[in-house]
Amino acid sequence: MRVTHSLLHAEDLAQLVEREYAIAAPIKVSLLNRGFNDTYLVTDVEGGRRVLRVYNREKYWIRSESDLRFELDLLEHLAAAGLGVIRPYQRTSGDRLGRLTAPEGDRCFALFTHAPGTPLYEGTLTAEQWREFGSGIARMHLEMDAFLTSHDRYHLDERILLERPLASLAPYAGSGRAAADLAELGKLGERLTGEIQRLRAIGGAYGIIHADLHRGNTNIDGDGRFVTFDFDHCGFGLRAYDLVSLYRGPDSPEEEREGWAAVLAGYQQVRPLSRSEVAGFPVLAACRALWDIGDWLGAANRNGDAWVTEAVIARLLADVRKAESDPTPWLAGEATLEQNPPPADSNPHGCRSRCH
Repeated sequence: MRVTHSLLHAEDLAQLVEREYAIAAPIKVSLLNRGFNDTYLVTDVEGGRRVLRVYNREKYWIRSESDLRFELDLLEHLAAAGLGVIRPYQRTSGDRLGRLTAPEGDRCFALFTHAPGTPLYEGTLTAEQWREFGSGIARMHLEMDAFLTSHDRYHLDERILLERPLASLAPYAGSGRAAADLAELGKLGERLTGEIQRLRAIGGAYGIIHADLHRGNTNIDGDGRFVTFDFDHCGFGLRAYDLVSLYRGPDSPEEEREGWAAVLAGYQQVRPLSRSEVAGFPVLAACRALWDIGDWLGAANRNGDAWVTEAVIARLLADVRKAESDPTPWLAGEATLEQNPPPADSNPHGCRSRCH
């Protein structure tokens, strides 16, 4: 019988880590979570903690090992530049990426430093801390411009953000109402596609991004230091897309709206966005709502699809309508632009790796 996805035994993974890395044994391995990869906490005999990722097979955005090596090279580059990100360990063989045999076939693995602290969604940050976080995202984007690698990575273009999610939803639109909702989403997708292409043509707007920079993928420690992790979805995309994942909408509590404004202000101080990019936040918020559904559907063979109902399609349509028409993100941006006006053409190319 064929296997789609297996859960590897923690004791066997402990032996793998002891064999592959120069870490004080005995090693204890415990499962942290299952999602788009299997992630484990690795504790050495001295209490030191690391994180082991066993990559899932057949992910829609991973075409070959080159994509995985791009991610690991990028993390090494950012960490070496002093940014607050996790860092991959080298195996004793000298390579950062390993391969193991599982029932479903070969799977790749990598070991990372552990991100101390707690996720951003668990605590209450001050406006100054949110501002510093926004500045850190801008510094990360600037450092990504200097990243050079021989490996390639996918692009978060209209195919990934819009076309693929809409096609994935088609089998779940069984009723006339759901089909009509999906048809309207398709029309919105056509308009959003034009907006993405317009935004991509702006000098410096496109480059390497984290691509899933929600509040669960950054920890903050007791000293207020941020560490960002889970670059599994990183690729080439619109830089503003990294920011819009932090936006909570006009109906969110005032504290969250103030946090968003502080993030945007901090970003603008380091890497100013053009007015056109700021005005494009509603478009990107709508794109992210579609992408998120498509992303989870891409893992349906491992995680199931019972959650995809016609009510989900209706709610997605409402979310996309709301996001696309919301003026709040760019109004907040206009306030920061007045204080920190961007140069006429800041960083016209946006990256030195393969952006095109």
